[in-house]
Amino acid sequence: MAGGSMVAELGRILLHRVEHARWFQRPAATPRGVFFGAVLEIRRPGLDHSRMEPADSIARLGFARWYERRLIEGHAWLVSAFVCMIAIAACFEELHFRGSLERLLAYALIIAGAAATGIYGLVRYQRILVEAERLGEQATCRGCGTYARFRLISPSDVRCRKCQNEWRLIDG
Repeated sequence: MAGGSMVAELGRILLHRVEHARWFQRPAATPRGVFFGAVLEIRRPGLDHSRMEPADSIARLGFARWYERRLIEGHAWLVSAFVCMIAIAACFEELHFRGSLERLLAYALIIAGAAATGIYGLVRYQRILVEAERLGEQATCRGCGTYARFRLISPSDVRCRKCQNEWRLIDG
């Protein structure tokens, strides 16, 4: 009995330390919706989300990390679209109209799902890269020529860390 209570006490102490650790804490949950398997935020009326979303991420990560992550995410969507094209080609090759109706419907569903996911992936790839390129072109300070060394002062305006020059990064 004493051994069991000692293990329980040790577990309580360790769990107490883990719960307060920075890496253990999870960010606050936001309401989300699902569309074609991709997680999208539910939009609140009256807020300009086109400026708020990149600004929040850039403020949290810094521009260089934000830009790198956007490029990685965009190219992941491109790879997903390519995998969907391979799946469509493989299903078309295996598709025989002489087989059972269930097999035909299964291949048709796989083809339709892969086509929808592939099209969505290509659209996401294009939008992510356009956004990253648009903001990347405006990330150079016009005062001193420093790239990606700024601090957000509002959801659309930034201030250079080197010369304190201010400019609009995200156009409305």
